[in-house]
Amino acid sequence: MRRFPWTIGFSVALLALLAPPRAAAQEKELTALEIFDRALAAFENQRLALREWQYHQTLTTHQFDGSGKVLARGTWQSIVRPGDPRPLEYTAERMEGKLSFFKAGESSEGAAAAAPAQKSKATEESKEKNQAESAVEAVRKYTLRDRYNWKRLPDESAAGESAYVLAFEPKPRQNTKSREERFFGLLAGRMWVSRNDFSILKAEAALQSPCQLFWIIARVTVFQFTYDLEPARSSPRFLRGCKATARTVVSFPFYAVRQRHWLIADKFEPRTPRGLALKNPKPSLSPRSEEY
Repeated sequence: MRRFPWTIGFSVALLALLAPPRAAAQEKELTALEIFDRALAAFENQRLALREWQYHQTLTTHQFDGSGKVLARGTWQSIVRPGDPRPLEYTAERMEGKLSFFKAGESSEGAAAAAPAQKSKATEESKEKNQAESAVEAVRKYTLRDRYNWKRLPDESAAGESAYVLAFEPKPRQNTKSREERFFGLLAGRMWVSRNDFSILKAEAALQSPCQLFWIIARVTVFQFTYDLEPARSSPRFLRGCKATARTVVSFPFYAVRQRHWLIADKFEPRTPRGLALKNPKPSLSPRSEEY
């Protein structure tokens, strides 16, 4: 979404990557960077394979006070068509209370989709990008491969299969000219990559120190991200749902904005024309609990 496009995009960029399997003897020789490179190459294969498909995506955001009480909630449901450069097709939007970084009824993507009669819709959507596409751009534009020190850890299992485990941490003295580069330059985490097809099965990342992103007086002091891919239950393997969560705290001199975000992607189906999907007038504001 608009408030953290690079963070959400980073999670989407790591969804269900594909690559040809390697022989067991060769797999043991792969370095951390080689595994990462194969995962990125695999993502291109998946994008092509998904050109005839679409999936449904639900983003739910809650905002809390310092004691953990929910102050505001919002949810957005959309259809994602990988490879389509147009904006996501929103099928539902609902907000309760005032969510920071959102302008309900004015400039949020969900609000524009829920009110097609508004003249501002075309203008707002023209500024958006398909999330799957912008995620690929982010990986390359911000040189994520070369921005981190990569280390291969002992293999583990994830999503019901054997996985390589990679750890990454930011290199010192990075070139950070933009707010996105500053953000990525402070992330560290791990990812679990399938030994079978190099898809990302699981990932976690967090800011190592506060990051100034927006205004001089505002800093992101907390960002914690998790991602899990659904176990493969049928063929083709790339039609697998996933879930991601993010916890964020943006601090100002006299207050802090505390939010949690839940993203669910599932319900793969053959691609349909835009505008045919049924609208949901009152989607649930509670996060879905998907157990993989």
